[in-house]
Amino acid sequence: MRFSISGTVASMALRNLARHRVKTVITALAVAVSVALYIFMDGWLLGMNLDSRRNIVSYEMGAAKIQTKTYFDKKDELPMYESFTGWQSIASALERSGYDAAPRFVFSGTLYSRTGSAPILFNAMDPKREDRLLRYTDFVDAGRFPRSGSFEIALGTMAAEKLHVGIPRRPSKNIWEDEVLAAARDEEERIFVQGLYTERFESGEARMALRDDVTQEEINHLWDILYASGRMDVRISTVIDMIAAPEKIREERFEEDLLPSLTAEDRQLIQSAYTRDPFVGDYLLSTDDSDLLDRVLKAMTAADYSGAIRHVNQLIDAVVVGIINSPNPKTNGNIAYIPLDALQGTGGLMLDGAVTELLIRASNARDFVLPGSFESPDTITSALAASLAEEGKRFPSELVVKGWEDYSADYFAASAGDHVSTRIMALFLFLLSFIGIANTMLMAVLERTKEIGMMRALGMTDGQLLFSYVLEAGLVGLIGASVGVLLGCLINIPMVHTGIDFSSLAKQMGGDFGYRITSQFRSAWNPKVIVGTAFIATLLSALMALPPTFRALRMPVTESLRFE
Repeated sequence: MRFSISGTVASMALRNLARHRVKTVITALAVAVSVALYIFMDGWLLGMNLDSRRNIVSYEMGAAKIQTKTYFDKKDELPMYESFTGWQSIASALERSGYDAAPRFVFSGTLYSRTGSAPILFNAMDPKREDRLLRYTDFVDAGRFPRSGSFEIALGTMAAEKLHVGIPRRPSKNIWEDEVLAAARDEEERIFVQGLYTERFESGEARMALRDDVTQEEINHLWDILYASGRMDVRISTVIDMIAAPEKIREERFEEDLLPSLTAEDRQLIQSAYTRDPFVGDYLLSTDDSDLLDRVLKAMTAADYSGAIRHVNQLIDAVVVGIINSPNPKTNGNIAYIPLDALQGTGGLMLDGAVTELLIRASNARDFVLPGSFESPDTITSALAASLAEEGKRFPSELVVKGWEDYSADYFAASAGDHVSTRIMALFLFLLSFIGIANTMLMAVLERTKEIGMMRALGMTDGQLLFSYVLEAGLVGLIGASVGVLLGCLINIPMVHTGIDFSSLAKQMGGDFGYRITSQFRSAWNPKVIVGTAFIATLLSALMALPPTFRALRMPVTESLRFE
């Protein structure tokens, strides 16, 4: 009997939908649009996040880094003096544990070309190890990757454009004539260069565009012509930070600056290493004990005492041999890669084997898979400690393993902001849709107030009436949600496989806007959100019927029958 009554009530709800087709269609469409837009926006944001995370790991830093604890705390300052040595034994231990490792020495400076200059972040690296661990080395747009032991540079695309090095893709006609065509050494090369470019007008300005069908062989030949002209010659200007215990410290700096910044133990240590000059008042270094000097230096650098750091200006002549144009804008910006071994001596940075970081990635890692538990900092630290212990060594206490997330604050900030804005936008879309549903149900209940009174008089319970209207609203939501899911998935299919080309917009924004994507913005499938959105839309639609129905049921039956 109960099932029969429920079936009757459900049948009545379906007939009501059919009786009010126009209202049903309009309200269902509002729900469908909201659901489809939310599925599209969520999938797009998820796709951008997944691509960004993969690109950070595959092109920038791997799954984790080893640095000194003090370097990590000051990493935004790039403190060269917080480097470490002995990375080779750590790398060997990691390789025995199933990881690849690549050393780097990161420093900043200014790169000068014949026609300009630009601030650059330099990554001194081991080309072979870097190629095993990261993928940007496969995206040398022109030229080649630097070779070990040479002062050769691979430069990001944006930096190359600023410095007018590499092969210009769309130079102005004047620049093309002065810097590209003029590089030809004979008439044959001149004809060759002229054949690679076509004249185009952009915003009223004449530009020479490199042909779209240019071959790699032609690119390489043009590179050789420009290389021979000296276009690729550059000079690095940087400052080497060197630490040493100062021979003399002025009295006021020693007593008012240095000592108050030290711990009690370090204060006693410093006082034992320095003696006050009774005539001048300055403090003079009075020990040549190497062990004591090392401890003094550590105490001073731990306290950030600037007097222990000497800055030495250095100029390094180099040549650009390749231009990086990868799917990650970070590797295409004001960034340069130079062999680590070339910078070891006095002609470089006088590193003496020091590095600022050691990049880590699982040996069998796949580019499209994000680091898992095997590549977590804790797992890497444990595996490294065990591998070193087999050789009777210990992992240095001053070093720390940090995951890739700890170095991606700019990306996470952009992602979090978009996540919030997307949710707010979706909330407004749903709010508008459900206001429409509430309005539809309010009008439906008001129009049928007399009908409600008659059904109550004939013995229909309030619960059955409430169920009828809730079911009616829920069915409207279900229809709208189903159409919305179908529409959202149809929109998402080309977005997943093809995406939208935002390369022009990305270039106008400087190539780096938090997300690690240069051109194609692709979506991703998020089944949980698709199902969850449809369920929530249906549930909220049903709940929208409660307020007007409760209001109608509070009216006495006699008053409902007289309602006009």
